Amino acid sequence: MLKHEFVAPGIAALLLAVAFPIYWLYAFHIGSENFAEVYRADLLSLSWSDLAFVLIGALEVYIYLSLRRSFAERLTSSSAAILLLILALLVTLFHATVLVDIALTFTGNSLSEQAINTLGEFTVVVALGLLFAYALVGFILSIVLLRNRTGAPSVLKYFAVILLACCLFQLSIIFSPANIFVFPVALLLLAFYFLLPPQMLEVV
Repeated sequence: MLKHEFVAPGIAALLLAVAFPIYWLYAFHIGSENFAEVYRADLLSLSWSDLAFVLIGALEVYIYLSLRRSFAERLTSSSAAILLLILALLVTLFHATVLVDIALTFTGNSLSEQAINTLGEFTVVVALGLLFAYALVGFILSIVLLRNRTGAPSVLKYFAVILLACCLFQLSIIFSPANIFVFPVALLLLAFYFLLPPQMLEVV
């Protein structure tokens, strides 16, 4: 029976590994029909998908903050801890774009068509900018983890390799949809990292 403080983030990583591809496959399927109309309708209403979007973001932030906390015990890398904090902030800001949906749900009727379209376009630009920044920070984090030679478990090295691939896919834009399937692999590796006792993690 597991009796250590990282069981909860390990379970969170497993949950996100399942929820992440389900949500984004659904989002891409709905958006592929008529993105402009679907996106506008989503901005002007609240739905279960908005709640799922917030929960996915909350899980990811919790995982990064837990990973940062674990570094104090398992890994001597202050730079990695700072980068994880930045990632958590970027994820929070990205998922906070749901606040636009909430605002337009209650005020959309009082705004002009042009104002709604402008706000929608601005939200898309901000979201894409945050995803780009996330990819850059994640790329740097993966390099830091791969270069760290002081107490880094092998499973964390594998996570860094997958994270590196995710960030390169994201930066390429054209291959970014592949992260629907690649990112969950990184989450599963994090789940192993959290759930296995430190003495069972191979150090390389």
